[in-house]
Amino acid sequence: MNTNKTHFTVGIGASAGGLESLVEFFQHIPAKLNIAFIVVTHLHRDHKSILDKLLKTDAKLPVSRVEKDIKIEPGNIYVLIENSQLQIEDSGLKVKTRDKKILNFSIDIFFESLAADFADKAVGIILSGGGNDGLEGAQAISKAGGLILVQDPLSAKADGMPNSIIGHDHPSAVLRPGELAEKLVEWCQPAPIEKRP
Repeated sequence: MNTNKTHFTVGIGASAGGLESLVEFFQHIPAKLNIAFIVVTHLHRDHKSILDKLLKTDAKLPVSRVEKDIKIEPGNIYVLIENSQLQIEDSGLKVKTRDKKILNFSIDIFFESLAADFADKAVGIILSGGGNDGLEGAQAISKAGGLILVQDPLSAKADGMPNSIIGHDHPSAVLRPGELAEKLVEWCQPAPIEKRP
């Protein structure tokens, strides 16, 4: 499946132990990158998340809490906030109140919308976390022609989510977070045009 999107949009799912993985990942993402990043983590419903502030320390791209519906712009990092779910519609982020279910499937919900909207320009990354949230969404991205990257379970504090993807999908790469970032940039940035003498 092909889209007319002009840039890649990357969804990053993480849960337990994910902060360290996210920091390492974004330390290896350069500034002025024509890629948009949306970070979806498992959060407490009632405690204000400060993930945006924590990531700003190391990230070279602007980091924003998504508190209202906005258009996705490449070269930015968008972060899910507490008691919310994110979905993509028409290249924009839609904020919805999190459902009442005990189990949190915010990553699946977001990845499935990412696959539907960005198809072969979608990238799903699964970092440290317990459980299997992200598996169905990762399969949707793969089916749409996008890329799936997974943190090496040996480098993750919680290996449930990475192992779930590895066991049921065929990820494009399984590496440490910093190496995933480097591989992503290599794959998604257009090759420079060679000048002829």
